Amino acid sequence: MRDWTATAEAYDRSFATLCDGAAARLLADLPGRDLLDVGCGTGRLAARAERAGRAVTALDADESMVESARGRLRGRVLRAALPDLPLPDASEDAISASFVLNHVDRPRAALAELRRVLRPGGRLAITVWPAGGASWSAMLGEVFEEAGAVLPPPERLSAEEDFDRSADGLAGLAREAQLEVRRACDLHWDWQVRPEDLWAGLDAGIATPGAVVRAQTPQVRARTREVFAARTAELSDLDGVMSFPVRAAYALGARPLDEEL
Repeated sequence: MRDWTATAEAYDRSFATLCDGAAARLLADLPGRDLLDVGCGTGRLAARAERAGRAVTALDADESMVESARGRLRGRVLRAALPDLPLPDASEDAISASFVLNHVDRPRAALAELRRVLRPGGRLAITVWPAGGASWSAMLGEVFEEAGAVLPPPERLSAEEDFDRSADGLAGLAREAQLEVRRACDLHWDWQVRPEDLWAGLDAGIATPGAVVRAQTPQVRARTREVFAARTAELSDLDGVMSFPVRAAYALGARPLDEEL
């Protein structure tokens, strides 16, 4: 939903490393040789799949992300956005859509499009960020409050488009799209990030906290940077690395094998 144009380098340093934590589970649940990675970002998950010997096609809506992924991947990288993918019906055996439905304004149409290109018997692995509770986000909220930052109005989907940001809510969305739900659960890992890398993402306006930073006056933005530096110094280990527990909602769906095309 946000414009991430020209943010690839800052994203790769910051929030892409956050999303990395779900990659191993998605790839383990998507067996086979071929993989379609939708919303590939800078190509980290796709590169991991290629290193395991898989043939990957990657898609992203943002031009800077596509260019970054092309520099990292051997396979095709296309610029395309849900819910309109330039792919034939029932053409893919395995699709990853990691932290994609968080960023589209028509999640049901997006999921229907992913189902369209999935072959009968094929699998679709989806992650979204659940509502509330992220320790790194809570830390940033404290930073913004101390710095006197003014929070912009939150971006919300319309009631008819929104869904419960949980594993159960994601499973329900998959069932609405007539997918068989094979697994729905929370994923947990620890995100390790250096303060300077996290700030790079915030300064580039990435994600909701980045939008908060970008919305401030120069004076408040400078104050936010000062408070951020002090707070993150307290949280960093001797190597200058912070660690935050992370939770994501996950669902694995399959298109029914006996479905008529």
